[in-house]
Formats: sequence, C-alpha cells, structure tokens
Amino acid sequence: MMIERRSRPDRVKAIAVHAGIAMLETDGREAAAVFLEEAGVPLPVIARVLNEPDKRRAADRG
Repeated sequence: MMIERRSRPDRVKAIAVHAGIAMLETDGREAAAVFLEEAGVPLPVIARVLNEPDKRRAADRG
C-alpha cells in the first residue's frame, strides 16, 4: 500500500512547484519545465505537475 504525502518536506521546492504551475499558464510548458529543473525539482515531479494536473496536490490545483 502506497501512502500519499500531503505536504512537501522541502518548502523551497514547494514554492518552486507552485510558481512553475503558475508559469505554465503564463509562459508555457517549456519555460515552466526549465524553471523547475533549475530550481532542483526532480524530473518525475516536473513531468507530473506539468502534464498530469489531476495528480497534483490539492494545494497546487488551480
């Protein structure tokens, strides 16, 4: 059984993910992906938050 985390242990990355999702709407997927990668967000997380909005954490859903 997999336990879903409700909060991120790394607050800096949490802020970056939130900003990256906002950037997706304003600047596009590529810019958001580059921003998130430079912020140190792992590639699987980048792919999930940019490509699978239904799998985002509730706090990140817009």
